Amino acid sequence: MAEKRVLVVDDELPILDVLARLLHRLGHVSETASSGAEALSKSAANIFDLFLIDFHMPGMTGDQLARELKKRRPGVPVVVITGDRLQSASTDIDRVLFKPVSLAQLRDTIASLC
Repeated sequence: MAEKRVLVVDDELPILDVLARLLHRLGHVSETASSGAEALSKSAANIFDLFLIDFHMPGMTGDQLARELKKRRPGVPVVVITGDRLQSASTDIDRVLFKPVSLAQLRDTIASLC
């Protein structure tokens, strides 16, 4: 699988760190953002192949962020990570992964979407 650039968005820094390390192990380059506003700023200034975002964040939910990202970068897949098994995905979300996310799930998701 070719190297992908992934923007990881989560308000919990330990989760950002773990996801960035998993992506690195898979041979991808990641950038992190700890809020929806920071993610929108980074997505405007950089090219990404995938957005990996937490669903529950203060200020802007993952659903709201996905909607904005799709408006700005319509061809880039959006994957939401959530611990809420009852969460339904909007049409702006390409895939939902449930916590805890395994290395294999992340690998397979990126391979299928990028």
